[in-house]
Amino acid sequence: MSKTNWENIITGDELKKTKVTRNKTYIESRERTSAYEELVEEGWTKIQDYKDPKWIKMKKDKPQDEQFEDSIWVILFNMGFRYLNKDRHFEISYDSSNEKFTQQIDVFAADEETVLIIECKSAESIKEHSFKTYIEKMHGIFPGISNEIRKRYPGAKIKQIFATQNYVLGDADREKLKEWNIAYFSEPEIEYYSELVKHLGSAAKYQLLGNLFSNQEIKNMENRIPAIRGKMGNHTYYSFSIEPEKLLKIGYVLHRSEANSDMMPTYQRIIKRSRLKSVQKFIDEEQGYFPNSIIISIDSKKPLRFDRAKNPVNNSIADLGILYLPKQYKSAYIIDGQHRLYGYSDSKYANKNSIPVVAFENLDKKEQIKLFMEINENQKAVSKNLRNTLNADTQWDSDNPNERRDAIKLRVAQKLGEYKLSPLCDRIIIGEDKSNGIKCITIESIRLAISSGNLLSKYNKKGDLERIGLLDFENSTTTFNYLYDYISFCLTYIKDNIPLEWEKDSSEDGIITINNGIGGIIRTLNSIVQHLTDEKDLGTPVKLSAKELFDESKYYLDSIVRFYENVDQEKRETIRKSYGGNAPVYSCRSLEKAIHDEHNDFYPIGLNEYWDKYSKENNADAIDKIGDIEKAVKRIVEDKLVDKYGSKYYFEIPKQIYKEANDRLVSLKYDTGEEQDFWNVLSLKDFNAIITFGRNWSELFEEEFTIPSQSKLRGGKEAKTEWLNTINKLQKEAGKATFTVSKDTYALICEIHEKFCSNN
Repeated sequence: MSKTNWENIITGDELKKTKVTRNKTYIESRERTSAYEELVEEGWTKIQDYKDPKWIKMKKDKPQDEQFEDSIWVILFNMGFRYLNKDRHFEISYDSSNEKFTQQIDVFAADEETVLIIECKSAESIKEHSFKTYIEKMHGIFPGISNEIRKRYPGAKIKQIFATQNYVLGDADREKLKEWNIAYFSEPEIEYYSELVKHLGSAAKYQLLGNLFSNQEIKNMENRIPAIRGKMGNHTYYSFSIEPEKLLKIGYVLHRSEANSDMMPTYQRIIKRSRLKSVQKFIDEEQGYFPNSIIISIDSKKPLRFDRAKNPVNNSIADLGILYLPKQYKSAYIIDGQHRLYGYSDSKYANKNSIPVVAFENLDKKEQIKLFMEINENQKAVSKNLRNTLNADTQWDSDNPNERRDAIKLRVAQKLGEYKLSPLCDRIIIGEDKSNGIKCITIESIRLAISSGNLLSKYNKKGDLERIGLLDFENSTTTFNYLYDYISFCLTYIKDNIPLEWEKDSSEDGIITINNGIGGIIRTLNSIVQHLTDEKDLGTPVKLSAKELFDESKYYLDSIVRFYENVDQEKRETIRKSYGGNAPVYSCRSLEKAIHDEHNDFYPIGLNEYWDKYSKENNADAIDKIGDIEKAVKRIVEDKLVDKYGSKYYFEIPKQIYKEANDRLVSLKYDTGEEQDFWNVLSLKDFNAIITFGRNWSELFEEEFTIPSQSKLRGGKEAKTEWLNTINKLQKEAGKATFTVSKDTYALICEIHEKFCSNN
């Protein structure tokens, strides 16, 4: 006799009441006041007094594993599963010959066609763990559990799901789950469906079922549809109208998220709740309609059946007839129009209206992405970050060797941002993730950092090899794994040695886990690998494993750690606030210099030249001299113009500059109540325009303002006075943390200062 306690499976009002309890992260209880102190010791907190002082209301956080199970239970409830287990005590018999053999099920969910069995494991912190024995048991008892379930739900599709929180499964466990057709949900999958159900409601269930039962038949679905068949380029397409409810069942949108990182094409934006609500309102309240077609690609293992009409139109290149859609989950990829389609979810018009569709047959996945990109170029521009995310997939098998290496770099960036054991997990913006103080590193910054060196091979436009990469093993998968492992080992080492600095986000004065910081470190790793290769003859590509190469690198990584431990505020500000392509370079050169200061043999190419150009040692003196130069220039121009033209000097000033200066004078007087000097509101750029205006240059200023080192420049007076614009720009930058003066610029400042200020 079966020991399955089916009474634990609930529906209707009881299910709704249970959802309220499951949705809370704590439990509540009416307790005796006399037990208060003992309850507090057990972790309870008082939340309410009753009129009867003998009683109090207490609450206590649920255990973490129970909260994890409840979160999955609530997702399935919100998806529309209407038969779920009431609590953690549901058990199923799995051996008809011995009623004692039962299995407790963490989460059980069923609808008219499907049954899901979810086993959950949760840890308090991230850890690696092997579930070999547990997975083997799940597989072993599944036939018995399936037989028991089908007695209650005949004909149902049944799926086992293994869900984990804070566990990192090894490859062996993942392979077994795949081999035995057990779905695996870690945090990314759970977070994805949790977010999706908030936007789609019960329609999110089709996304889940499409994933779990890909290409399996949907029973009782009418799949015949009147259609037109035509040709577009080399592609067959069908044009038809269909009830949204039908397309919702077979349709599938692959959003670019970690949950779908192993699927193609993972290109769609996650559906925006606000936009979906406006679409639903447009449909239900305004009875609106969408005249433009939804574009899909029908994935079918065999040619679609199309019964041509008996009386075709003569001389037409299109055919009329009946199209037989696949009666399968996940058989129609929504390339464009996801909001229009999902706007009908939970709508009373889902099976009353029809929507226009253009369907391609077995469109190549790269073609799907190309079509998506072209459509969106004329709508909302596809972001650089999303393009890079797509390129990691589309360029992986490219015929162009440089594109294949770009895909390696981008996948390294993605794994650094997504893999639970990565030191940069959840710190990198993937796809259309939103940036924030913590997640602020772009995959583009990592791609550029890897590209800047010679870790990977480089090819010319013809595809000919120009340089073998230090860590390039020709095979993309081997190279990707090695490159990721080495970078991850090094970043983890730095993180473990300075955890507080590492954890600072971009709003907390952090200088490591930002684009400039990580970009600088990865560039420095390239210099370390190059140095080790040259010094120890490691070969190209290196002969060591990634772990062995990391062990050799620790000697230099320690210098990086000490740099971050002792970095002064000025350099911190420069690293944080530098912008553009030179920003991570400055970070890298700072780290390289820190290593060189401790290890003289470490001397990357260009290090000395860089600091000769960008050293800040002359900054303070340069700022002082710029101030002197400005005063001297203003004095000389004013004196010469007033001496020659008296009170009519303003006729020798360009009209626009004179007008703008007077506007500033009026504004300053209004703000301060004080008169200001006309000459003091002019910039050096303004003085340059005055000096070169009309006859001023030839009659008054040519000899005075021609600097010896600039006298032979071509371009006449504009070229010879360009130094004024240079000084003007430097003056504007002088107050910023990123301000630096190269040796050449400092020499020019000294020359100008000598000419104008030596006698003052």
